[in-house]
Amino acid sequence: MCGIMGFSGNLKKEQESSVDVVLNGLKSLEYRGYDSSGIAYYDNDDRVIKYIKKSGKLTNLSNEFSCITPLNSDAAIGHIRWATHGRPTDENAHPHIDCTGDIAIVHNGIIENYVVLKNKLIKKGHKFTTETDSEVIAHLIEDYINNGKSFYEAVRLSSLELLGAFAILALNAGEKSIAAVKFGPPLVLAQKDNNIYVASDISPLIEYTNDVIYLKNSEIAYFHYGNLEITTFKGKKINKTTTKIDWDASRAAKSGFSHFMQKEIYEQPARLLDAFSSRVMYNDGMKDNVVNINKIKIQRNALGSNENTQNSFNEVFAGAGLKISLEGLKLTKNDVLNSSKIVFIACGSSYYASLAIKYMMEMICGLPVIVGYGSEFRYENFPVSQNDIFVGISQSGETADTNSALEVAKAKRAKILSITNVPGSQITGLSNKGVIYTHAGPEIGVASTKAFTTQLLCGLLLALYIREKSGFIPQYRWFNSQNIFKDLVELPKKMEKILFIDETLKDIAKKYYKSSNFLYLGRGILYPIALEGALKLKEISYIHAEGYPAGEMKHGPIALVDENMPVLFLLSNNMLASKTISNIEEIKARGGRIIAVADYEPEIDGLSDLIRIPETLEVLSPILYTLPLQLFAYHIAALKGTDIDQPRNLAKSVTVE
Repeated sequence: MCGIMGFSGNLKKEQESSVDVVLNGLKSLEYRGYDSSGIAYYDNDDRVIKYIKKSGKLTNLSNEFSCITPLNSDAAIGHIRWATHGRPTDENAHPHIDCTGDIAIVHNGIIENYVVLKNKLIKKGHKFTTETDSEVIAHLIEDYINNGKSFYEAVRLSSLELLGAFAILALNAGEKSIAAVKFGPPLVLAQKDNNIYVASDISPLIEYTNDVIYLKNSEIAYFHYGNLEITTFKGKKINKTTTKIDWDASRAAKSGFSHFMQKEIYEQPARLLDAFSSRVMYNDGMKDNVVNINKIKIQRNALGSNENTQNSFNEVFAGAGLKISLEGLKLTKNDVLNSSKIVFIACGSSYYASLAIKYMMEMICGLPVIVGYGSEFRYENFPVSQNDIFVGISQSGETADTNSALEVAKAKRAKILSITNVPGSQITGLSNKGVIYTHAGPEIGVASTKAFTTQLLCGLLLALYIREKSGFIPQYRWFNSQNIFKDLVELPKKMEKILFIDETLKDIAKKYYKSSNFLYLGRGILYPIALEGALKLKEISYIHAEGYPAGEMKHGPIALVDENMPVLFLLSNNMLASKTISNIEEIKARGGRIIAVADYEPEIDGLSDLIRIPETLEVLSPILYTLPLQLFAYHIAALKGTDIDQPRNLAKSVTVE
């Protein structure tokens, strides 16, 4: 949940120290927690460890360091905190220091046996100064050094004693070295020009290099005078290979937008294209002529979208076949045919994406799909067969609840695959049947936007992939390769059209931002999008909102409706449209205030606010309907003046249970 950053090396820039590198890295990690922050650094002049830590946002720590004359330091570790054990105070902020002042540690995770270890160390004379579980790590390392062990050995032996989940950076004054320990939460390394960087994720590292090393569980990295050595907890040396990350540093900057969330909403057409352009091909029926979807999009943009062009497009691709290529996916035809069910495991927005993908999967593949909360699944007596296919969805790939549930399924020999945004993350190691990367790029805003829509798209591609393997023929008139291909090509362009009505959405938000409660209602495949829309509003504006199936409104929620209760409907021109309109009339009859997002012009007299979006296939509609809900929530939060990128009490990556 927290973010940690470390640096060891020799900087060439004048007036720059290790503290500058770590502080800059913490700015990239602040989405992981912002209750408090701190940095410990080795002072080259005084040859001691010094530190500053402050409660509150990172700017408080930056202000403290700005008052210090230029520092001479080439090793430092830092921490940005989301509090678990102990209140978010100056004292409980990381780093934590041992009794001698020679060891400083920062920690992400939870030490489950810290009470036992703490009592043992107190009996040996160690003095504790905080309420946190993390402080025990510094004293445990100190205790081993007091018994004649080297710093590296002390860290290694301490790691074997700890129970729970932990990513640790430890700085030692005696050797001027840093050790990084991983067991659970992520740690990523980068090495360039004899400088070594380590962080909770890749966002602080891509400024320096795109080649990174992912530590695995039970591994320790030891940095000493520019040298890097990686071992297991048992001391066995490991040769690690680097992974190239296809992200650039500019994607982690606001680039002129007011907030990261706003920027990431606007990135979605491009990121969606990244997610499918190399994975979807269309066979036009001619020998050896399979066309990449990206080329078709370029051709259609050049020709325009008039009626003649559309007819020509339909004629050329009539009767052709759609081919899905998901790199690295190991799911075989036998896996699909022998499967009794597909189970999606996720948390938060990824859970709502899974609910929408369930509809896609059942429509396209004809297979039963179950969706479970990661936080609940591992404690249920859920029957798991070795023929079951489990799909974990996590933006970071480090969501503890999701990964723990997948571990349970994997232990029962189920087939595991995942949809994630981060190569080398923990979920990828659990996925014995492969990984589908969303290609969303770094998502800094805590509230998920582009990660959510690219997850939906990847779920659709998985459904099409499984349909190919199973040979299932959907009993839907809309379903043929031509329709899917055509609408996929048009999807980014239609998303851009929604972004063009941003000012209209802002005007609507002005009418409602003082409301205390909202209902979000949708039917069928749009019900999960109602849930996600309500979540977005809750997360960033702190307004209470509930998502419901529209048909369930009269079974309870209608009691809340009065002239002060805005009700937002997701209305699609399908077989459920008339039923949803009936629900709208029921709200109108009770004086409720209505907002409707629709892909057609519904015949509703006196509808207060209509948000019109482009029409697409029902199976793709969740992606388009998501955008106006994101923008609506964003504008309401901006009008209320809340901290949009860093909502209170939330963190981007939930790496603790």
